[in-house]
Amino acid sequence: MQRIEKFRTRTRLFVFDLEFIGDVSKLETCHIWEIAVFSLGRNSWFSCVVDPDKTLKTFPKPPIPEIPQLKRDFLNQENAVPWDIAFRQLSAWVAEETVNGALPVFVSHNTFRADKPILELECKRYNCRLPSNWFFFDSLHYARDKIRNSGNYSLTGLYLKIFNKPIDNVHRAKSDVSACVQILAHITNSQWQLEGPMYPAYATSLRSIRWIGRKAENTLANMGVLSVESLFMLLQHNIQRDYVQHGLGENSSIQNTLAQLLTPLPEENIRNITEIVTSLRDKTPFSYTFMITSGSRCR
Repeated sequence: MQRIEKFRTRTRLFVFDLEFIGDVSKLETCHIWEIAVFSLGRNSWFSCVVDPDKTLKTFPKPPIPEIPQLKRDFLNQENAVPWDIAFRQLSAWVAEETVNGALPVFVSHNTFRADKPILELECKRYNCRLPSNWFFFDSLHYARDKIRNSGNYSLTGLYLKIFNKPIDNVHRAKSDVSACVQILAHITNSQWQLEGPMYPAYATSLRSIRWIGRKAENTLANMGVLSVESLFMLLQHNIQRDYVQHGLGENSSIQNTLAQLLTPLPEENIRNITEIVTSLRDKTPFSYTFMITSGSRCR
């Protein structure tokens, strides 16, 4: 994780949105069917309709009625392509948009819980890899930090509050990108002086852990913990050290480590974070063994 404001002269902002089938609460069910990206530097667009599975004639109903039902006729009409082709086209376009060591920063609403992990998952299915120099910035977190007491911080909620009208053609990627651009331009007075954390590809935002907010994220970053992965690595190291040196059990070691890292936070907040982190470790041990899966194809 890096602070985007420290690289302001080097960043190239790409506001993007994905449309996908599946339930975002179960990421493994999600498959991209549309992507749109707006390059702020050159005012240019990349958009593509993606075929999530050529073998399917019908697709599952969306989790909420506001999202359009994906149909095979639509994909055929739009000349939808598989994700590996779309991703190669996107990567080439981004490379053309970024020169002289510029850092591509992809901005989307709720990116750390939806767009970014879905991108990573889709690439994994096709044995593709997101470039290591791609960073991601969450406009949802930024809006929460800059707009107090908005109530509804969803993209549609913010747009309605700021502009007093709904998003035209909502839940199509290009329309949602345009709405996000307008919201951020409004918040920044069109200066685009964004502030906050940006995470590289394959680094999980600390704020994806429930109860970790801006203050906890900043506190952890100041202690050198810059992602969920680095937090879990530190916990694992301390668990082994504490058992060898002091005979301390795993949960006690985790409690001690988090208490030391998060000292400025209220005790109740630390307890809540500790419970969540402990449950996450119980379900998914942090090990390379659990990262290995068989891929499909990418030429």
